[in-house]
This record gives sequence, C-alpha cells and structure tokens, in this order.
Amino acid sequence: MSSRDKRSNTPDGAVPSGGSTQPAGHGVPTPRAMLVVVVVLGIQVLALLGSALSFILTAISAGPLAGSLLGLAVMFLIFAAGVAATARGSWKLHRWARPAAIAFELLVIVFAFSVIGGTLWLG
Repeated sequence: MSSRDKRSNTPDGAVPSGGSTQPAGHGVPTPRAMLVVVVVLGIQVLALLGSALSFILTAISAGPLAGSLLGLAVMFLIFAAGVAATARGSWKLHRWARPAAIAFELLVIVFAFSVIGGTLWLG
C-alpha cells in the first residue's frame, strides 16, 4: 500500500478530487461562539438587502433622484454580497473572513458616528 493510499479516507483508497484529505473547514469544528458572529453578519445582510429594496421602491417615484437611488441600491447589494460571503467564510473558519468582518464593522461604526449628528438613537 502506497503512502498516498494510507492518507486517503475513501474506501477504495482513492484521494478525494480536491487533493486534500481534510474536510471543508480545515477539519476543525466550528466553535459555538462563531454562531454569534454569523448571526450578526446575517442580520446586517438582511438590513442591507432591505435598504436596497427601499431605495429601489423609492426610485420609482423619485423623478430626477432615481439614478442616485438606484446607484445606492446597487452599492448596498454589493455590500450585502460581501457581508454574506464573510458570514459564510466565518462559519467555515476561513482566515480571510475575520479581517473582512472587522473592516465592515469599522465602516458601520464610522457610519453610525456620522449619523449621530442628526439623531442619537439612529446612530
């Protein structure tokens, strides 16, 4: 039996198609605390999608501001896709997901401070 067959965890001795014998997530079980991170990011994805939808609905009757509102909707959809990918990456314990989540949260904090000037509750 070759060393390649010894590494394999398939019954016929074949190496899985990905070339790695480790399951997705690098073989490390996801800690329960990571569920909090994934849920918070998921809520933020839903908020971004809801905002994008409201921009689209408002753009229908906005007249000359419709282009700007649609641009904001596209931007929020792009952010939602990025945050959703970060949530998935966090659940699978990918190394790139942590700095992406932190960067997004910093953007949210900066946005919150800019809004505090208008209404403290909203900030």
